[in-house]
Amino acid sequence: MIVTKPELMSPAGHWPQPHAAIEAGADAVYFGLNHFSARAKVGFDLDELPQVMRTLHQRAVKGFVTFNTLVFDHELALAEQTLAEIAAAGADAVIVQDIGMAQFVQKHLPDLPVHGSTQMSITSAEGCELAKKWGCQRVVLGRELSIRDIRQIAAATDLELEVFVHGALCVSYSGQCFSSEAWGGRSANRGQCAQACRLPYELIVDGKARDLGASRYLLSPGDLYALDFVPQLCELGIACFKIEGRYKDADYVALTTQAYRRAIDAACQQQPFALSSEEFQDLEQVYSRGLGPHFIRGVDHQQVVDGRAPRHRGVRAGEVTRVTERSVWIAPQIPLHRGDGVVFDAAHRRSPQQREPGGFLFEVRGQAHGQLELEFDREKIDLRLIAPGDWVWKTHDPQLAKKVRPLTSAAEPVYTRPLNFQVEARVGHPLKITATCDEHRLSTWQSDEPRAAAQNRPPTAESLAQQLGRLGGSPFHLGKLDCPHLESAFIPTSLLNLARRTLVSAMIELRIARPMTDSNQVQSPAIQSSGPTAQSPLGQPALSLTP
Repeated sequence: MIVTKPELMSPAGHWPQPHAAIEAGADAVYFGLNHFSARAKVGFDLDELPQVMRTLHQRAVKGFVTFNTLVFDHELALAEQTLAEIAAAGADAVIVQDIGMAQFVQKHLPDLPVHGSTQMSITSAEGCELAKKWGCQRVVLGRELSIRDIRQIAAATDLELEVFVHGALCVSYSGQCFSSEAWGGRSANRGQCAQACRLPYELIVDGKARDLGASRYLLSPGDLYALDFVPQLCELGIACFKIEGRYKDADYVALTTQAYRRAIDAACQQQPFALSSEEFQDLEQVYSRGLGPHFIRGVDHQQVVDGRAPRHRGVRAGEVTRVTERSVWIAPQIPLHRGDGVVFDAAHRRSPQQREPGGFLFEVRGQAHGQLELEFDREKIDLRLIAPGDWVWKTHDPQLAKKVRPLTSAAEPVYTRPLNFQVEARVGHPLKITATCDEHRLSTWQSDEPRAAAQNRPPTAESLAQQLGRLGGSPFHLGKLDCPHLESAFIPTSLLNLARRTLVSAMIELRIARPMTDSNQVQSPAIQSSGPTAQSPLGQPALSLTP
């Protein structure tokens, strides 16, 4: 049984990823600044933060700022000042690794929620209780935990739990990899991970080198894909599902967010859900080191680490069967088309230091005996480097960008949230319409004059829904319509249009001005139309405070 619908949180390195996350249905976005962040290569300037928060809040999306590095003593003054500015900008939470920073926020910025980063390496209920003492309202569990581990922790703590459901994994425990610091003086806990796990290694057994064949990347895990575990995680009461990827582009953010949005919604409606083979292939294509449940299914390092490559390869397209002077023949596993990008993987016979041949397909011919002939611009690829038995990966699909463009380049809101209306229309009384959003925000509009009796066509729930439901171009769609007092009052269409536009604007501004938690409610001042004017028989809307 699912008691509370979890948040879906998407990553953002900079613009335009927040826009992609919003249109794909994210409930929250996490991002860093240009300092004090575990992803040092990406982030927003501090003076950009108010605009980021406004962009998110006007679409009812929360913004969590990653402040997840260890802070040195000489940085304390800057860190405290930065945290104060994060709070002032309206951030919904700050994600921290440093215990001292968590305690500082708890003491000096009590209205700013603190989330314990996965860098805290919390993998037990006892760790959760410590984090609570340090001021954390939520912890991001280590990415190395299985569904069984998460279940045990959830049963033993009342702290909000956040789990990663998609993206890159660490071979070490989160926050406990010190190879970068030891080998090159670049601390992963200071945002400068050198990704030693993505390097090739040799294996020495009893003093002798062992031939690793195609598996030279012994410490490079595949990427997490936990979409099939969404129903179980929902039932455990997990507060937030997190997608990894602050270094990823907007296409990745849009596709992964959309997939998990659909999975969460289906689970909460107790409906079955599975991606089609094409949709799963799109997730692999946009970014993947090999998608799988990996740690969440339990510890099985032979499944977590394939060892063949450390980077995004796209989708395996087939295997080379022969090479001619002009083209390459393959036994295909998926369709290929002109303009696709491919790379030839000969990990079994080529050194990791050698560059893999590849390029864009100039022509794809026929299905002779179930095979494809691939032709390239011969000036850009050396076919002599390719041999039968090499794997072929589709690294780029120009059609994928077209698929995701409606989300990444939307001119109007794509993902909308329900706006509920309650209408009171009584003869001899002003028309009163109350709008509610997210069950926590509400705003009321009221006409300035009482309504006369309708001579014909009295209002009905259907006619009111038709007018109030004209929400195109706004971040809303019509939710519930309640008409507790619906009499035969005269309500011109123009008055309903005015009320709808005014309430939509008020709700957007209310979101921006007062970000919400699940435990409080915010009400705007009553909105009342003013007296008639020569320019408009309805008058202009004005705000008036009500008791």
